[in-house]
Amino acid sequence: MENELRYYLMMMRKAMEIPAKEPFKPTYIVTAVKLPTGAIELAVNNTNIEQKIDYILGAYDDDMKLKTNSEIQMINLMVV
Repeated sequence: MENELRYYLMMMRKAMEIPAKEPFKPTYIVTAVKLPTGAIELAVNNTNIEQKIDYILGAYDDDMKLKTNSEIQMINLMVV
């Protein structure tokens, strides 16, 4: 079963590509990533959001663990 965060990001990315009068244009993406220390890192991006989503989908596996370090996991996100 696909991770719900990954599914959500894929749906957001598709919504940005749908031809419409006014395509979905998010203002911010906020991510919460659990680090190997147990700390939660929050990141807020307000530019290049489409590229950020593409990066996340490529860099994290199906369980939203970083492919290069499985001890790092995205635990939540918000696109607004």
